[in-house]
Amino acid sequence: MIRQQDVFDVVYTHTDGDPLCIVHSGIPYPAGSTILEKRRFLEQNYDWLRRALMREPRGHKDMFGVFLTPPSSADFDAGLIYIDGTNYSHMCGHGTIAIAMAMVALGMVRRGDGHRTLIRFETTAGLVTAEVANEGPDVLWTRFENVPAYVAAQDVPFDLPGIGSLKADIVWGGNYFGIIDLRGTSLRISPENGSELSRLGIVAREQLRQKIQLQHPSEPHINNFNFVTFWHEPDNSTSKYKNVHVWSAGQISRSAGGTGTSAMMAMYEARGEMKLHEPILSEGLLGIGAFEGCLIGETSLNGTRAVRPTVKGTASLLGTARWTIDRNDPVGAGFVIS
Repeated sequence: MIRQQDVFDVVYTHTDGDPLCIVHSGIPYPAGSTILEKRRFLEQNYDWLRRALMREPRGHKDMFGVFLTPPSSADFDAGLIYIDGTNYSHMCGHGTIAIAMAMVALGMVRRGDGHRTLIRFETTAGLVTAEVANEGPDVLWTRFENVPAYVAAQDVPFDLPGIGSLKADIVWGGNYFGIIDLRGTSLRISPENGSELSRLGIVAREQLRQKIQLQHPSEPHINNFNFVTFWHEPDNSTSKYKNVHVWSAGQISRSAGGTGTSAMMAMYEARGEMKLHEPILSEGLLGIGAFEGCLIGETSLNGTRAVRPTVKGTASLLGTARWTIDRNDPVGAGFVIS
């Protein structure tokens, strides 16, 4: 039976292998609503769409997406509400790189003068400003200034089965990350170890959740801890480190991660292993490409010292789709096989 269906237009990209599904039409956001009100509206009225696009048969376990929303005020050009098959995220760096490039390439924002376009994004983590470079019709890269990053805790002890006793730093970089140093262990960050990294990331996060309570210094709605980062020495001698991020139900990143790069830089700077205005390259799971990170200054979050991270990277357009969704179809509504 073919029933009346809902229709949505999306754009697909990838950033060093990390996918992004950009949902840019078909949702009547309440006029004048803030970004948090828009997220609540989606949770209450369109969570079925999140599941249908992120999960099979239209998505997959590690699919990531974003609702591109109208801005809530003239201070912003657009809103971003990041999603996966399980949860909503406050920010996403690989996604910000991709959506900014896609908006310029597809004419969804007016191009700036001098081969540069500035886009002010409203996220549930705060203001994120993206600079997009183009050369004629070609869109080359995005550099974004992320929300301020800070270290919430250092050297939190826990045990990783099969690995031993380890310690984690808990760092805000647009999401809260539990950052775990794998140097000196047998666990390597590589695609063939993806399932094991996913499993151990969830184990580590659940232990760390029992040991810490988090509250963002200036954003009352932010107190959730969802991401774990494993890192060790890089494969590429020009990179500072190699890492992988695990979140939600065990999804794992392909790229170096933008909010993750922000958190890693804040961790390094707090330990005296990186200076302000010192650029670094971060390496992801696939080992292709790299994000360029830099701390351009420091600031205060209600009295808590924080640093101002920028991250630069490039993304590719994969295609567009017009999805028709029958909400009475139990399979098309989205499913996950673990």
